Amino acid sequence: MIKQIGHIAANPLALPSIRNHQDQDIFQVILMSLAKSYTDLGREQPPQKDKDYLANELADSIPRKFPSIRLHEIPLAFSNGIREKYGPFYGLNVVSFEKFIEAHLNSEAREQQAKEALIPKQNKVPDLATQFEVAKRNALNAFEDLRSGKEIISGSVVYGFLDQLGLLQFSVSQKWELVEEACLYLRGTLQQQLINTASMIKREEIQRKINALKDRSAVDMIRNMSKRLGTSAFFKSCMLEELDLEALIEERRERFFTLNKTTHEN
Repeated sequence: MIKQIGHIAANPLALPSIRNHQDQDIFQVILMSLAKSYTDLGREQPPQKDKDYLANELADSIPRKFPSIRLHEIPLAFSNGIREKYGPFYGLNVVSFEKFIEAHLNSEAREQQAKEALIPKQNKVPDLATQFEVAKRNALNAFEDLRSGKEIISGSVVYGFLDQLGLLQFSVSQKWELVEEACLYLRGTLQQQLINTASMIKREEIQRKINALKDRSAVDMIRNMSKRLGTSAFFKSCMLEELDLEALIEERRERFFTLNKTTHEN
């Protein structure tokens, strides 16, 4: 397993999540990544027993707290983290490395990979039945993520599918409320990043995004976050009303085929 980390698929998220790997494989990758972190920082390696303890704690917490991460992403998250690409850190400990993982999963690059992985790229466009099943599975997986307390990174894509099925019934005023909520959330996130970032170049980039939010020119960013929030709101209503999401989607199968038939044939 460790030897295969260097051979990543075109989209890394097409590979199995960490939950599909043996505990020993997870431990070894983390241990290797920890050792490289100390080396890259020019720090003396801690005693092996201390490093084993840290690796054991992370091998337990990472699959439990971040079950969607892929094994090969751990070295990347650690490498970016120690280089302060996610902001300053204070000491190499369990909390620091968990924050590196969390920041990696919330990064824009990772979110884009997640979007691209939702429907595998193929030379031939999959038939409508396959498209429906893939989109349904993505929606159910996102619903399960929400139920587990995790952020729905694929929310904007799932929103499009659910909206096409006619399951989303937001009024115009509610949609504008989602836009305002999205702007507020994004500003808060970016302001926190600004506080935690030492790099002047990175701070300027973050400030540009904040300014774009203020004048509403960050259309794509606002739209995507609004859709993610809308998807979360719909899922929460399903939970409150104890609705069967899979059954709701299946009831709209023919609607999906009808709406997409012309596009697919062309």
